[in-house]
Amino acid sequence: MKKIFCTFLWLAVSGIALLSGCDKLASKDAGRNLLSEVKSVNKLVLAQMAVSKMATIDDIDLSKAEGLKQTTAGLLDAIKLGNRKAAYSYNTYLRASIDLSTMTEGDIKVNESAKTITVTLPPVQTEFIGRDMEIKEDHYRVTGLRSQINAKERAELKEQMNAMLKHEVEVKPEFRNRLEAAARAKCESYFRTLLGHDGYNVIVKFK
Repeated sequence: MKKIFCTFLWLAVSGIALLSGCDKLASKDAGRNLLSEVKSVNKLVLAQMAVSKMATIDDIDLSKAEGLKQTTAGLLDAIKLGNRKAAYSYNTYLRASIDLSTMTEGDIKVNESAKTITVTLPPVQTEFIGRDMEIKEDHYRVTGLRSQINAKERAELKEQMNAMLKHEVEVKPEFRNRLEAAARAKCESYFRTLLGHDGYNVIVKFK
């Protein structure tokens, strides 16, 4: 019997490198100059998340065996003496980024009299960027006359875990919401630090 359960995640906010410094914003062309520098970065990666899925392979419940479509070999193995239990985990990775190359002239506004810089950034985008090559074996116990868990079973389990995990990410907004929130916070902090020189107040917005 295969049981797939327990989705959890860890979130890493990555460091970003954009510009080495900022010239004094005294000229009328300050907004254009800043826009040109910012757009040259293109895609800015802000945060990454690992979403994990855990699963078990356990003994077949013989009380339910009649209602299951099992092979003769599978049923024979189920009634052999011993135990057959294993637990596996598996990660899929997502990241959040913004495409700065899409910004237009009106997205950076410098108000000299009010000493403010308003930056309107593109929306945060999230995407799957990969998955573990193999599932991790967290527990394995096969005793008595039970057959070992083979490579085919592990491969099938991995594909089931991957499909279920991606489905959960698509239907449950909390995964992407958490990643996007971390990315926006990182981006706001960075632009305020980057542009907040000479007494300017930096206002960061997202489309």
